[in-house]
Amino acid sequence: MSIRSMTVLTLPSKRERTVQQPCADTCVWIRKGCYVRVDSPDAFTTIWDSWATVAQARLLAVCVGAKRQAVLVGNSALVARSIPLWEANPDVVAWFGVRHGKRRLPPVRTVVATVPPVYVYATTSRPSENALEIIDGLRCESVIDAVVRMACHSEALSAFVAACMVLRHESGFSKFAQDEARCLAEMTKDKMKVRLIERRRSATCIPYKRAERIIDAADPGCENPAEAALLWVLKSVSAFEVVTQFEIVVNGRRYFADIAIPGLMIIFEFDGIGKLGKNEADFARAKRDWIQRENDLRSAGWTIYRVSWRDYEDFNALRVWAIQLLRPHQVAIPEHAEALWALPTEACDGPSRRFHTRSR
Repeated sequence: MSIRSMTVLTLPSKRERTVQQPCADTCVWIRKGCYVRVDSPDAFTTIWDSWATVAQARLLAVCVGAKRQAVLVGNSALVARSIPLWEANPDVVAWFGVRHGKRRLPPVRTVVATVPPVYVYATTSRPSENALEIIDGLRCESVIDAVVRMACHSEALSAFVAACMVLRHESGFSKFAQDEARCLAEMTKDKMKVRLIERRRSATCIPYKRAERIIDAADPGCENPAEAALLWVLKSVSAFEVVTQFEIVVNGRRYFADIAIPGLMIIFEFDGIGKLGKNEADFARAKRDWIQRENDLRSAGWTIYRVSWRDYEDFNALRVWAIQLLRPHQVAIPEHAEALWALPTEACDGPSRRFHTRSR
């Protein structure tokens, strides 16, 4: 989905209105008097598509309706670029040049789902004029600045996932050409740290160490926010090196582990529905490949643990499980790992932010 395929429709008052309501199949109501028309056949195909479409439509509506030219920052700057976040339904955060309190945007009903309400926040931290970009007509701060802002001010899970997704986006990561991609990712991290130092010089209250830890721990090998969340949990407990897209060759077959601890020959994998294919033929083929892969890896001495969306219903329990798995191999959690951890709150991980299996 791209903001380029959207158009804001501002309707007059009921007394002045002479046109019919916009078509519900192509338009979404964002707030009083404001609709967004979406010219894309796939915009509302699934619940996930609907939430993503509404998130971008809200950005467009807020920017078009602003009295001053707005600059999208932090998570909103990433949503404008279609970079996935942990929150499927994020708040809108922008620089308006003036102070004002948060404003509520109501729930949005689409043909397949109702997207929960969010808030519009006006940041008081002015974005760098030298790093502004125009994305589909909207002014946004750079991805570097957006991640640094989130590393400083967002919750640990949200910031870490965003950093991983940006590194993947900026490096063009491919598991078949990892050396080049990881080199580009390290260069991107260096830029983030330079920007972090600049922010620290301009403001004394920046949580510099926390932000630096998040940037250092982020990895471009995570394919999606779910894998990034699992990596975050594992890095917050492990004294051993944790690697993404780790290559393993068994009987001439080449495999890549989502997340591995090579020193312990342990593999952690996230089982998302996308890996099963979109039809019966794909499913059957994926099942055969999965059995072959599983047998090869286990026969080579690897232990495999799988995580699904259901495991994310209780992050504390997921982390305790990881600690118990590693307990025979390590005496204690290292300080640098423990410092990554902070239990996600409702504002980051609640049912108004992402999909929960228990509520569906």
